[in-house]
Amino acid sequence: MILFKLNYWLFMPLSFIFAAFTAVVSFLVLTRRSKSAVNISFSLLCLALCVWFLGFAGMFFNIGAGSELIWEKISFTGAAFIPVLLLRFIYAYSKTAINNKIFVSLYLFSAVAVILNFYGGFFHQGAANWFYFDFQTVKSPLFLIIPLQLIIFTFLALKNLKEHLRTPDLTAFKLRQILKIRFALILFFLIAIEQAVSYFFIPAYPLGLLSAAAFVAIIVYVLGRYSFSDIKIILTRIFMFLLITASVIGLSYIVWKYSNLWIASIITSFILAFAGTYIFKAIINKTEALFLADQKKYHNTLIQAASGIASEHELDRLLKLLSIIVIRNVRVENAAVFIGNESGKLFECAHIRPATDGEMVFPYPVTHPFIIFMKDKAKPFVIADLPMYIANSINLPFKPSMIIPFFFENGAKGFVVLGPKKDKTQFNREDIKVFETLARQTALAIENCIFFDEFKERQEKIFTAEKLASVGGLAEGVAHQINNRLNQFSMLSTELKLEVEDYKNANTELVNSNEKLKKTMDYISNLSDSLSENIKRTDGVIKGILNYARTEKQGNLFSEFTLREVFDMAIELLKLKHKLHKDLTIELDFNDDDKIYAIRSQITESVYNILDNGYEAVTERLESLQGEEKHKYKPLIKADLKYTEDKSIFTIQDNGIGIKEENKAKIFAPFFTTKSSYKSGTGIGLYIVKRMIEENNNGKLSFESKYGHGTKIIFELPLK
Repeated sequence: MILFKLNYWLFMPLSFIFAAFTAVVSFLVLTRRSKSAVNISFSLLCLALCVWFLGFAGMFFNIGAGSELIWEKISFTGAAFIPVLLLRFIYAYSKTAINNKIFVSLYLFSAVAVILNFYGGFFHQGAANWFYFDFQTVKSPLFLIIPLQLIIFTFLALKNLKEHLRTPDLTAFKLRQILKIRFALILFFLIAIEQAVSYFFIPAYPLGLLSAAAFVAIIVYVLGRYSFSDIKIILTRIFMFLLITASVIGLSYIVWKYSNLWIASIITSFILAFAGTYIFKAIINKTEALFLADQKKYHNTLIQAASGIASEHELDRLLKLLSIIVIRNVRVENAAVFIGNESGKLFECAHIRPATDGEMVFPYPVTHPFIIFMKDKAKPFVIADLPMYIANSINLPFKPSMIIPFFFENGAKGFVVLGPKKDKTQFNREDIKVFETLARQTALAIENCIFFDEFKERQEKIFTAEKLASVGGLAEGVAHQINNRLNQFSMLSTELKLEVEDYKNANTELVNSNEKLKKTMDYISNLSDSLSENIKRTDGVIKGILNYARTEKQGNLFSEFTLREVFDMAIELLKLKHKLHKDLTIELDFNDDDKIYAIRSQITESVYNILDNGYEAVTERLESLQGEEKHKYKPLIKADLKYTEDKSIFTIQDNGIGIKEENKAKIFAPFFTTKSSYKSGTGIGLYIVKRMIEENNNGKLSFESKYGHGTKIIFELPLK
């Protein structure tokens, strides 16, 4: 009798509460994502459990044998569908291909079993008296099919999850999910045991009841992806819901029992439910405000900071500011900001906090699986969302927890990696929403920085172009006048030298016998040579300025041609300008038929300019050496060519004097020259070459140099 009272006062209201709980879960899960196969199957499973709980609760009323039998059959209706719905849910979760015909057959089997039980008593044959219950249903041996089916289907579900663990795109989060679901499935064995022993009139009611409720709670937690703060709120909501529901049911029952008026019980239930709604809402609001106070505080700070960073126009300072904001407000242990480089093929670490050795933070190519996944995701995500093989390929000096990508289709590209929070709590859904706002604002701010940098660069180019255009315009205007005078000076210097030579040839004895006269004649000849040399140099300056002006007017006539013919022509021009040193070696380390794709005239002019600089560099080094070193030195200019997937790269290297460290930053500046005053040089040659290669030929020009050892000029040109 005591055991009966315990069942009556404890398990009956508990069964009703669990029935209400599973009904609410079924509704919420289905309305959240009504087209998801996982949500649909889990919602139906919860509905079947709800019917099972409801029938289980009804059995404790014990109004009579007929009532007991009806409630047992209602409970059986849910129990009959639980095994197949459980298996369908697991298959939907693991995205396993299914045979719809098999599942339709299983659904039909469950439906037929329910019908046969209601109208034929195939599974529940009647009700009999028992020593602590007024009545207990008598089950046929066929009833054991249901717990046996549940055991088999649970085993199949566990096997399916085990196979799912072998999938290559398995994430750390998915792994944790599967382990929790596997534990929840083990609880279904307890339900099967409770069903089986009930056939032998052995009371094990709490076992199946509590196991089923625990299963639903675990699955809700697993599928909901809740953090610790979410769990506290959810548990509070569940506890308050169950407490208020139990209070309403209990008080309504007491009113009915002592008043014998069912209308009074209904009115009491309505009033208590109405009041309970407001009580529930007030308690939950207070609880959420308490649990999420710190989180909402830093969320508001982040949103304000995200709006403020748009006013920053210097990229490096912006990225540094971004890392500081995240570190201080989110209170994470580490933060690293990566941004795409100029080539657009690498993501390099711009800032990392706390600061670490830069060599430890490797760049990520755009082809890296991590970058590809992030571009496809395009939204903030926790590291547990990454497939494990990708997560294991991330190489950082700290353990990443959250990734915040910011991508514009044709603009800013980068991402922020956050370490774990200092308070060890997990990033939740509200964090991700705030980080989405931060990512959008960051992308806009970076886009603004890039725009301002490009604007300043364009302004500088326009300013430089205007200055050089004015020089070019003046050069065009005065070139004719200057050339006329240069021609006159050239003629006079040549005539003067010829006159001196004629006099010396006609008066050889007189000149040789008079040392003073001989020195005077030699001095006049040297003056004539110096005058001719300076006339040539002046002519070269004017031609250099005019060539610059003309490069602005040249068309982009791209063609494919061999590099050999370019070097042959450039070397011939070099021989016309200089009397090449007898020991000079020019090596061409490429095949005669190796081709490049560019503007031929501009490549020829560029190669000639670099060869000319290289020759003067080896000459300068030769003149700086003394004694044995000068004798051993062999001047060398070497060129080679290689191809990559998308570029042709050729270099021109000399073993000349090289470039001093303080001059390297200015080597491509207009009108800057490292040549001595007695050497020819306008200072605009390398500037023009760089502009022609990078602006007209879509390539890149760079150099490597060590003073006293030589210089290498690197041409990078795109393939067709």
